[in-house]
Amino acid sequence: MLSGKADSVVKGSLFARRKLITFTAFVELLALPGIASAQVDAAASAATDDALSVDDDSALSAEHGAPGKVRRSVREHSFAARPVMLELRAGISTIVGLLGATASFDPWSRLALGAGIGANTSGVQLAGFARVRPLVFKAKRRLRLHAVGIELAYSTGPFQDALPPSGLGEHTPSAAYDRVHWLQPQITYETRSYHGFNLLAGLGVEIPLASRGYHCLDPSSCDSHHHISTMPTITVGFGWALGG
Repeated sequence: MLSGKADSVVKGSLFARRKLITFTAFVELLALPGIASAQVDAAASAATDDALSVDDDSALSAEHGAPGKVRRSVREHSFAARPVMLELRAGISTIVGLLGATASFDPWSRLALGAGIGANTSGVQLAGFARVRPLVFKAKRRLRLHAVGIELAYSTGPFQDALPPSGLGEHTPSAAYDRVHWLQPQITYETRSYHGFNLLAGLGVEIPLASRGYHCLDPSSCDSHHHISTMPTITVGFGWALGG
């Protein structure tokens, strides 16, 4: 009698255990899709966070189609991303005269080295220059670099000194030189797009260092102690940067 009751208890216990195991397996099976979905959601959330963590400049440059290396260089405030530049300059007493062209190389973002050739009413002008950019910054919305710098140049070429305008409003050359050597410092502002277009504006002076081949063109105004004055300069340059 007792033995039969014990057997019934054991059988009932085994049956209950089997039902519990079956139920647990069934619950785990139902939970698998939910776990997978949660893992997918977590991965998507992480990807979204990574995308949102990218800085505004990278997102903006990707929107405008800028090459990756140029985007990095813009973020790093670098003019050296496109180190070679060809530029057309014009203005008053520029290093290349009234109109000319220059070529420059940027070994570092804050330094440009170059040379140029041009002409004015006196003849061909040759020049060499170095431009230092102590202040370089960027526009956050248009991927454009900006710089304020100091350019120091040497130029040389023929020169004509003129009297003030006469009653007819014309300048009358009073003296001419076969060659004058000039020192031309100027303060510059330049801006460059990530495509490479460069705009430069400069304001400075040209200081005569030496001269040779003096010719008197107006005997009434010539003397043996003719002096070449320091003159102001205004420069505008349009350039295209290459390389990178």
